[in-house]
Amino acid sequence: AAAAVDRDAARDTARAALRREHAAGRAVTAVVCDDDILAVGAYKAAQAEGLAVPGDLSVTGVDNVDLAQALTPELTTVDLPGETLGAMGMRRLLAAVDGADQAAEVVRLPARLLIRGSTAPPPSRSSG
Repeated sequence: AAAAVDRDAARDTARAALRREHAAGRAVTAVVCDDDILAVGAYKAAQAEGLAVPGDLSVTGVDNVDLAQALTPELTTVDLPGETLGAMGMRRLLAAVDGADQAAEVVRLPARLLIRGSTAPPPSRSSG
C-alpha cells in the first residue's frame, strides 16, 4: 500500500531533488508545492541543505492553512475556499453514486494568491 505524502516525506523528496540538481550543476531557485504541509517539508529540506528561504530558494504552497503564517518567513500560498470545495466535491460524489451525468459541468471557485515572505526574485547568478 502506498503511504500518504507527509511533511517528512516531502522534506526527504525535496532534499534529494535539491542535491540531484546541485550535483548536475543546476541551481534550483523555487519549489512550488500543491499543499502547505508539503511546503513545510520544503522549508526543512532547504534548511538541511543550508539554503535560505527566500534568499536562495522561494517556496509556495496551496491551502492557506494556519501553519502558513506560523512559518518564518510566512509562506506564500494560494487561498482556496476549502469548505466550498469540500461541499462541492461531496455533492458531485453523491450525484455520481446516484448515476447522474456530470461530465459537462465546469465549476469555478475563487482563489487568491497571498504573497508573503517565502518568495523573492531569484538570486542573481554571476557568470564565472
